[in-house]
Amino acid sequence: MLAPTTTEFARPGILIVDDEREELRFLTDLLRRQLYHVRTASDGMAGYQAALAAPPDLILLDVRMPGMDGFAACRLLKANPVTRAIPIIFLSALDEPDERVAGLAMGGVDFVAKPYHPAEVFARVRIHLELAGLRRATPAA
Repeated sequence: MLAPTTTEFARPGILIVDDEREELRFLTDLLRRQLYHVRTASDGMAGYQAALAAPPDLILLDVRMPGMDGFAACRLLKANPVTRAIPIIFLSALDEPDERVAGLAMGGVDFVAKPYHPAEVFARVRIHLELAGLRRATPAA
């Protein structure tokens, strides 16, 4: 069973999708210390299914994973009305401009390069959660 998200805890829910156990543990510990509710998935399909089952407020999505990579998972998430509005921050060990442009073009809101700098992760997560909250609060034209 998946844990409840924001509405039940009154704190933002974040889904981290990464195939590297150490990366998942590092980010989970980092974000839980900031009182975020964190769930994890170890591949793109599991992340997609977790987001459908209990939509998080934000997704941190690794680009390079075996099986379904982060870009394929992003395309599925953005094609589904249930998950379309969830901000996705890509995680990548590569700092390639073409990769960043491709991720942003398919609906990602940002990139965080590995290795992570904790203050940068906090800042990017916080600002994108705030922006998502503003978008939800603003009536559609």
